Amino acid sequence: DIINALKGLGKVYTNHELVSKILRCLPKSWEPKVTAIEESKDLSTLPLENFLGSLMTHELRMNDQTKNEPKKKTITLKASKDKERDEDKDEMGDSSKSDKEEKEVICYECNKPGHIWPDCPKLKKKKDKKKAMIATWRDSEDSSSDEDENEEIANIAFMAMEDDDEVCSSSLSYNDLQNEYNELIDVLDDLNKEYQLLKKIAKDRAKENHELKKYILDTKKDEGLVEKNFALEKEIYDLKIEIDALKNTFSKFSESSNKLDKLL
Repeated sequence: DIINALKGLGKVYTNHELVSKILRCLPKSWEPKVTAIEESKDLSTLPLENFLGSLMTHELRMNDQTKNEPKKKTITLKASKDKERDEDKDEMGDSSKSDKEEKEVICYECNKPGHIWPDCPKLKKKKDKKKAMIATWRDSEDSSSDEDENEEIANIAFMAMEDDDEVCSSSLSYNDLQNEYNELIDVLDDLNKEYQLLKKIAKDRAKENHELKKYILDTKKDEGLVEKNFALEKEIYDLKIEIDALKNTFSKFSESSNKLDKLL
Protein backbone atom coordinates (compact mmCIF):
# COMPACT_ATOMS: atom_id res chain seq x y z
CA ASP A 1 0.00 0.00 0.00
CA ILE A 2 2.84 2.40 0.80
CA ILE A 3 4.52 1.72 -2.54
CA ASN A 4 1.23 2.19 -4.41
CA ALA A 5 0.61 5.47 -2.58
CA LEU A 6 4.10 6.70 -3.46
CA LYS A 7 3.57 5.76 -7.09
CA GLY A 8 0.28 7.67 -7.07
CA LEU A 9 2.22 10.74 -5.93
CA GLY A 10 4.79 10.33 -8.68
CA LYS A 11 7.54 8.73 -6.51
CA VAL A 12 8.89 5.63 -8.25
CA TYR A 13 11.53 3.26 -6.86
CA THR A 14 13.38 0.65 -8.87
CA ASN A 15 13.16 -3.02 -7.86
CA HIS A 16 16.79 -2.95 -6.70
CA GLU A 17 16.19 0.12 -4.51
CA LEU A 18 13.15 -1.46 -2.80
CA VAL A 19 14.99 -4.74 -2.08
CA SER A 20 18.06 -2.91 -0.72
CA LYS A 21 16.00 -0.62 1.51
CA ILE A 22 13.97 -3.52 2.95
CA LEU A 23 17.18 -5.44 3.72
CA ARG A 24 18.59 -2.44 5.59
CA CYS A 25 15.38 -2.11 7.65
CA LEU A 26 15.42 -5.72 8.93
CA PRO A 27 16.29 -6.24 12.64
CA LYS A 28 19.61 -7.64 13.85
CA SER A 29 18.15 -11.12 14.40
CA TRP A 30 17.75 -11.42 10.60
CA GLU A 31 21.45 -10.85 9.87
CA PRO A 32 22.12 -14.47 8.75
CA LYS A 33 19.14 -14.42 6.36
CA VAL A 34 20.16 -11.04 4.91
CA THR A 35 23.75 -12.20 4.40
CA ALA A 36 22.56 -15.40 2.72
CA ILE A 37 20.31 -13.43 0.33
CA GLU A 38 23.08 -10.95 -0.55
CA GLU A 39 25.56 -13.77 -1.24
CA SER A 40 23.23 -16.07 -3.21
CA LYS A 41 20.99 -13.61 -5.08
CA ASP A 42 21.53 -10.84 -7.60
CA LEU A 43 19.67 -7.96 -5.95
CA SER A 44 19.45 -6.00 -9.20
CA THR A 45 17.35 -8.73 -10.87
CA LEU A 46 15.65 -10.32 -7.83
CA PRO A 47 11.82 -9.91 -8.22
CA LEU A 48 10.25 -8.07 -5.28
CA GLU A 49 7.44 -10.66 -4.96
CA ASN A 50 9.91 -13.56 -4.69
CA PHE A 51 12.03 -11.61 -2.21
CA LEU A 52 9.08 -10.83 0.10
CA GLY A 53 7.83 -14.41 -0.20
CA SER A 54 11.25 -15.70 0.89
CA LEU A 55 11.22 -13.42 3.96
CA MET A 56 7.68 -14.50 4.91
CA THR A 57 8.60 -18.19 4.54
CA HIS A 58 11.68 -17.70 6.71
CA GLU A 59 9.63 -15.90 9.37
CA LEU A 60 7.00 -18.67 9.46
CA ARG A 61 9.71 -21.33 9.73
CA MET A 62 11.34 -19.56 12.69
CA ASN A 63 7.96 -19.08 14.38
CA ASP A 64 7.28 -22.82 14.03
CA GLN A 65 10.69 -23.58 15.51
CA THR A 66 9.97 -21.21 18.40
CA LYS A 67 6.65 -22.93 19.12
CA ASN A 68 8.15 -26.43 18.95
CA GLU A 69 11.36 -25.64 20.87
CA PRO A 70 9.83 -25.69 24.41
CA LYS A 71 8.25 -29.05 23.63
CA LYS A 72 11.56 -30.42 22.34
CA LYS A 73 13.42 -29.16 25.40
CA THR A 74 10.82 -30.75 27.70
CA ILE A 75 11.08 -34.12 25.95
CA THR A 76 14.89 -33.96 25.94
CA LEU A 77 15.00 -32.99 29.63
CA LYS A 78 12.57 -35.80 30.52
CA ALA A 79 14.69 -38.31 28.61
CA SER A 80 17.83 -37.11 30.40
CA LYS A 81 16.17 -37.35 33.83
CA ASP A 82 14.83 -40.83 33.07
CA LYS A 83 18.28 -41.89 32.01
CA GLU A 84 19.91 -40.49 35.16
CA ARG A 85 17.25 -42.08 37.37
CA ASP A 86 17.75 -45.47 35.74
CA GLU A 87 21.51 -45.17 36.06
CA ASP A 88 21.24 -44.29 39.77
CA LYS A 89 18.80 -47.12 40.39
CA ASP A 90 20.74 -49.76 38.54
CA GLU A 91 24.28 -48.38 38.66
CA MET A 92 25.83 -51.79 39.20
CA GLY A 93 23.40 -53.61 36.93
CA ASP A 94 23.60 -54.77 33.38
CA SER A 95 25.51 -52.18 31.27
CA SER A 96 23.84 -53.39 28.06
CA LYS A 97 20.51 -52.00 29.29
CA SER A 98 22.08 -48.57 29.75
CA ASP A 99 23.58 -48.75 26.25
CA LYS A 100 20.19 -49.66 24.81
CA GLU A 101 18.52 -46.70 26.52
CA GLU A 102 21.24 -44.37 25.22
CA LYS A 103 20.71 -45.61 21.67
CA GLU A 104 16.97 -44.97 21.98
CA VAL A 105 17.56 -41.24 22.65
CA ILE A 106 16.70 -39.37 19.43
CA CYS A 107 18.16 -36.00 18.48
CA TYR A 108 15.41 -33.66 17.26
CA GLU A 109 17.83 -31.69 15.11
CA CYS A 110 19.11 -34.46 12.82
CA ASN A 111 16.64 -37.29 13.82
CA LYS A 112 19.54 -39.66 14.57
CA PRO A 113 19.95 -41.77 17.76
CA GLY A 114 22.85 -41.72 20.20
CA HIS A 115 22.88 -38.08 21.30
CA ILE A 116 20.55 -35.29 22.42
CA TRP A 117 19.79 -31.96 20.73
CA PRO A 118 22.40 -29.72 22.51
CA ASP A 119 25.19 -32.19 21.56
CA CYS A 120 24.18 -32.47 17.89
CA PRO A 121 27.13 -31.95 15.44
CA LYS A 122 24.74 -30.50 12.89
CA LEU A 123 23.68 -27.81 15.37
CA LYS A 124 27.32 -26.94 16.03
CA LYS A 125 27.90 -26.45 12.29
CA LYS A 126 24.88 -24.13 12.14
CA LYS A 127 26.25 -22.04 15.00
CA ASP A 128 29.67 -21.74 13.35
CA LYS A 129 28.05 -20.77 10.05
CA LYS A 130 25.85 -18.24 11.84
CA LYS A 131 28.89 -16.60 13.46
CA ALA A 132 30.54 -16.30 10.05
CA MET A 133 27.37 -14.74 8.61
CA ILE A 134 27.22 -12.20 11.45
CA ALA A 135 30.84 -11.22 10.85
CA THR A 136 30.12 -10.72 7.14
CA TRP A 137 27.06 -8.61 8.00
CA ARG A 138 29.08 -6.36 10.31
CA ASP A 139 31.79 -5.84 7.69
CA SER A 140 29.23 -4.83 5.07
CA GLU A 141 27.43 -2.65 7.60
CA ASP A 142 30.63 -0.71 8.41
CA SER A 143 31.20 0.03 4.72
CA SER A 144 27.66 1.32 4.12
CA SER A 145 27.11 5.07 3.74
CA ASP A 146 23.45 5.15 2.71
CA GLU A 147 21.94 6.01 6.11
CA ASP A 148 20.07 9.05 4.79
CA GLU A 149 18.13 6.93 2.30
CA ASN A 150 16.39 5.08 5.15
CA GLU A 151 14.22 8.19 5.64
CA GLU A 152 12.75 7.86 2.11
CA ILE A 153 10.81 4.62 2.73
CA ALA A 154 8.69 3.34 5.60
CA ASN A 155 10.51 0.87 7.92
CA ILE A 156 9.36 -2.72 7.50
CA ALA A 157 9.80 -4.61 10.79
CA PHE A 158 10.01 -8.39 10.91
CA MET A 159 10.28 -10.15 14.26
CA ALA A 160 12.33 -13.35 14.38
CA MET A 161 13.38 -15.81 17.09
CA GLU A 162 16.85 -17.38 17.50
CA ASP A 163 17.08 -21.13 16.70
CA ASP A 164 19.79 -22.02 19.26
CA ASP A 165 19.56 -22.92 22.97
CA GLU A 166 19.85 -19.31 24.19
CA VAL A 167 16.85 -17.37 25.54
CA CYS A 168 14.65 -16.28 22.61
CA SER A 169 14.02 -12.53 22.41
CA SER A 170 12.90 -10.01 19.82
CA SER A 171 15.29 -7.31 18.62
CA LEU A 172 12.56 -4.72 19.20
CA SER A 173 10.31 -4.44 22.23
CA TYR A 174 6.55 -4.37 21.93
CA ASN A 175 6.47 -0.66 22.78
CA ASP A 176 9.03 0.10 20.06
CA LEU A 177 6.98 -1.80 17.51
CA GLN A 178 3.81 -0.06 18.67
CA ASN A 179 5.47 3.35 18.28
CA GLU A 180 6.74 2.42 14.82
CA TYR A 181 3.26 1.22 13.89
CA ASN A 182 1.64 4.45 15.12
CA GLU A 183 4.14 6.57 13.18
CA LEU A 184 3.49 4.51 10.08
CA ILE A 185 -0.27 5.01 10.47
CA ASP A 186 0.29 8.79 10.74
CA VAL A 187 2.38 8.76 7.56
CA LEU A 188 -0.28 6.77 5.74
CA ASP A 189 -2.97 9.20 6.91
CA ASP A 190 -0.96 12.16 5.59
CA LEU A 191 -0.37 10.39 2.28
CA ASN A 192 -4.05 9.53 2.01
CA LYS A 193 -5.06 13.16 2.62
CA GLU A 194 -2.61 14.35 -0.02
CA TYR A 195 -3.85 11.67 -2.41
CA GLN A 196 -7.49 12.74 -1.90
CA LEU A 197 -6.51 16.38 -2.51
CA LEU A 198 -4.68 15.47 -5.72
CA LYS A 199 -7.63 13.32 -6.78
CA LYS A 200 -10.00 16.30 -6.32
CA ILE A 201 -7.66 18.57 -8.28
CA ALA A 202 -7.49 16.01 -11.09
CA LYS A 203 -11.30 15.80 -11.14
CA ASP A 204 -11.59 19.60 -11.38
CA ARG A 205 -9.03 19.67 -14.19
CA ALA A 206 -10.98 17.00 -16.07
CA LYS A 207 -14.17 19.08 -15.73
CA GLU A 208 -12.38 22.20 -17.02
CA ASN A 209 -10.98 20.20 -19.92
CA HIS A 210 -14.49 19.02 -20.84
CA GLU A 211 -15.82 22.58 -20.74
CA LEU A 212 -12.95 23.82 -22.91
CA LYS A 213 -13.64 21.12 -25.49
CA LYS A 214 -17.31 22.15 -25.57
CA TYR A 215 -16.32 25.81 -25.95
CA ILE A 216 -14.01 24.93 -28.85
CA LEU A 217 -16.83 23.05 -30.61
CA ASP A 218 -19.22 25.97 -30.12
CA THR A 219 -16.57 28.37 -31.41
CA LYS A 220 -16.08 26.28 -34.52
CA LYS A 221 -19.83 26.35 -35.11
CA ASP A 222 -19.80 30.15 -34.72
CA GLU A 223 -16.92 30.38 -37.17
CA GLY A 224 -18.99 28.43 -39.68
CA LEU A 225 -21.88 30.85 -39.24
CA VAL A 226 -19.52 33.81 -39.68
CA GLU A 227 -18.15 32.38 -42.91
CA LYS A 228 -21.67 31.71 -44.17
CA ASN A 229 -22.74 35.25 -43.27
CA PHE A 230 -19.71 36.67 -45.06
CA ALA A 231 -20.62 34.69 -48.18
CA LEU A 232 -24.20 36.00 -48.05
CA GLU A 233 -23.00 39.58 -47.65
CA LYS A 234 -20.75 39.14 -50.66
CA GLU A 235 -23.66 37.75 -52.65
CA ILE A 236 -25.83 40.74 -51.63
CA TYR A 237 -23.07 43.11 -52.69
CA ASP A 238 -22.79 41.42 -56.09
CA LEU A 239 -26.57 41.60 -56.51
CA LYS A 240 -26.54 45.30 -55.69
CA ILE A 241 -23.92 45.90 -58.36
CA GLU A 242 -25.98 43.90 -60.84
CA ILE A 243 -29.12 45.90 -59.92
CA ASP A 244 -27.26 49.18 -60.39
CA ALA A 245 -26.07 48.00 -63.78
CA LEU A 246 -29.62 47.07 -64.76
CA LYS A 247 -30.86 50.46 -63.58
CA ASN A 248 -28.29 52.20 -65.76
CA THR A 249 -29.26 50.06 -68.71
CA PHE A 250 -32.96 50.70 -68.12
CA SER A 251 -32.31 54.44 -67.78
CA LYS A 252 -30.45 54.53 -71.08
CA PHE A 253 -33.21 52.50 -72.71
CA SER A 254 -35.84 54.97 -71.41
CA GLU A 255 -33.90 57.95 -72.77
CA SER A 256 -33.56 56.33 -76.16
CA SER A 257 -37.27 55.52 -76.17
CA ASN A 258 -38.18 59.12 -75.37
CA LYS A 259 -35.95 60.46 -78.14
CA LEU A 260 -37.52 58.02 -80.57
CA ASP A 261 -41.00 59.16 -79.60
CA LYS A 262 -40.04 62.79 -80.20
CA LEU A 263 -38.69 62.00 -83.63
CA LEU A 264 -41.87 60.28 -84.59
